[in-house]
Amino acid sequence: MMRWILLIGVLGLLELSGFELSADWGKSRPVFQASVDEVDGHKYASFREPVVVRTKSGRIVVGVQAGNRYSWPERSGQDLVVRFSDDEGESWSDLIVAAEAGEFSCQCHGLVYDEEINRLFFLYTTYNWDYRAVGKGRGSKYTAPIYEEMAKSGKPFVTSYRVFSDDEGTSWSKPEDITKMVGRQAHFGASEGRQLTMGKHKGRLLLAGSRMDLNERGEITAKHVGVWRSDDHGQRWNLGKIPVPEEVNTPRNVSSEARVTELPDGTLLYNDRTRKTERQLSWSENGGESWGELVKGIELKASQCNGSLITLRDGKGVLTETVIFSIPSPGGRSDGYVYVSKDGGKTWPIVKNVVKGSFAYSALIQLDGGRVGLFFEEDHYRTISLIELEVEKLLDE
Repeated sequence: MMRWILLIGVLGLLELSGFELSADWGKSRPVFQASVDEVDGHKYASFREPVVVRTKSGRIVVGVQAGNRYSWPERSGQDLVVRFSDDEGESWSDLIVAAEAGEFSCQCHGLVYDEEINRLFFLYTTYNWDYRAVGKGRGSKYTAPIYEEMAKSGKPFVTSYRVFSDDEGTSWSKPEDITKMVGRQAHFGASEGRQLTMGKHKGRLLLAGSRMDLNERGEITAKHVGVWRSDDHGQRWNLGKIPVPEEVNTPRNVSSEARVTELPDGTLLYNDRTRKTERQLSWSENGGESWGELVKGIELKASQCNGSLITLRDGKGVLTETVIFSIPSPGGRSDGYVYVSKDGGKTWPIVKNVVKGSFAYSALIQLDGGRVGLFFEEDHYRTISLIELEVEKLLDE
């Protein structure tokens, strides 16, 4: 009886907050499946943190972290792999390894596409130790001995790399060490980047992320959040920092996982994860040169998880004021919701429950004027699935 009372109470709160609780959004279909997909006979055990871009040919490219070992630490030996589709997600290529580091782990990745030179970039960080060494523990309590030994030997905790593809994801370059450029502990947002399409900074590449300061035990002592930008087709990257209110400016309260999107007047909107049940937002009016202080997105009730953010285009491909954001429900990593703003992220009056059940990290892309594709983690990170959402239905109030 108590369980039913609690459930009724939760449902009531969701209804009062504007959450839509029932709708038929169609069936999702798997794009990555653990223990099914393989490369050269090797089957991966988990797929994490999808990011998605579209190339000028119309190809959709999805990148994920592919784990070699399931159960924590599932990230040991983690590769970056991609799949692409040339028919709007109806069929997909074989798995393609974009980057790997043996028993070390590729993480903190960002995927960005430069349409002007038809080049895809993956920026990522390799953690220079084998996660299996910490057993099944997680966090600094378990990793401290490893970091201390590395500090004594002078070995870097992490190394940042860049790889690129000039054939829309079919093949990838050898990794290039970019640590001196981006700093000793860079993060690339677990995000897909954007290329600006208007204004004096047209062509600029943007990728949400951060730079972190670590002590000798590998503990984060400061986190500088912001948006990486490049004005030379991805050769050099600089972090444009976002001011954080003093009361929340701690390494735990601010996140490296975020998305950024372009609005029709050239303004940029940034949306990042927090340790609470709301998001944090910032805007830039000069192409990411500077940003306003982070503010709470109090309407965006969400689980502690990364989410995705895109600005919709109309049937002619022109940017609109409508922004959509995907995230798990406030109750945990399940039940995927899409928030809709019709004023460039200032207010979010529409909330749709588009996936019921398992739902964690996600990535949005507009398929055409009437459909949006939503990639999401499910089945406890064993599967990345795709569901198509009708734009008209999302916007219906």
